[in-house]
Amino acid sequence: MNPFDLPVHPIVVHFPLAMLTAAWVCLLCRYGLRDRRWGERARTFETIGVATLPLTIIAGFVDTRGFEFLTDVRWDQPLVWHAIVSLGAAVVFAGHWWWQRTDRPTSTRTAVTDLGWATVGLWGLLLTGAIAGEMVYAA
Repeated sequence: MNPFDLPVHPIVVHFPLAMLTAAWVCLLCRYGLRDRRWGERARTFETIGVATLPLTIIAGFVDTRGFEFLTDVRWDQPLVWHAIVSLGAAVVFAGHWWWQRTDRPTSTRTAVTDLGWATVGLWGLLLTGAIAGEMVYAA
C-alpha cells in the first residue's frame, strides 16, 4: 500500500473547521461578555481558518482526481452538493474575514451583522459535514 494514495482531505478538513468554530464561539463571547479581547481572538482563529481553507479545498479536488464531477454534473450525487455548499461557506467566511479586518465600534447592528455572517458560514460548514457523512456512511 502506497501512503501517497491515501486521501488527504479527510485529514486536513478538521483544522479549518475547528478554527472557524472557535472563531464563532469567540464572537459569541465578545458580544455576550462585551469584552473586545474576544474579538481579537476571533480574528486570530478566523484568519487561521480562512488561510487553511484553500489547502482543504485543493485536497478535496486532488482526492476526487480533478474537476470531472463538476464538469459532468450528476445532481443526484452528494459530492456535487458537498463541493457547492463548502465553496459557498468558504466564500462567506472569507468575506466575513475581509469585513472584520477593521475594528468597528460595538453597536447592535454591528453585532447582528458580525454574528449573522459567521453563523451563516458555520451552518454552511455543518451542512457540508452532513453531506460528507451521507457520502461516507450511506448504504
